[in-house]
Amino acid sequence: MKKAFIATILLVLCSTLVFASQVNGKWAATIETDNGPFSFTVTYKVDGEKLSGYFTSDMGDLDFTGGKISGNDFEYSFDIDGYTIKHTGKLVEGEIKIKSTGDYGDSEFTMKKVPK
Repeated sequence: MKKAFIATILLVLCSTLVFASQVNGKWAATIETDNGPFSFTVTYKVDGEKLSGYFTSDMGDLDFTGGKISGNDFEYSFDIDGYTIKHTGKLVEGEIKIKSTGDYGDSEFTMKKVPK
């Protein structure tokens, strides 16, 4: 019984690490804005339960730190011109679904992994 419990805990921990490692890397998205489509990439770096990374677009790069990841769910925040934006993400069938909330308004978008 004790061995089965320990095995179950190890299996859950390993599957959590697998989901987290799948978030690592570069992801791309295009969102619709009042000025037309806006394309960007986000490069995620997972370190245990910590998430950091950076955005890249025609407007330049923007770093973020202090994010958290648990299984296939994660969140992080960043500031643009003094406005805070929070992204809550979920890895779903090889894509990342993002809910964005903040001073600029709320939106949802999907990101796809950029092949290496």
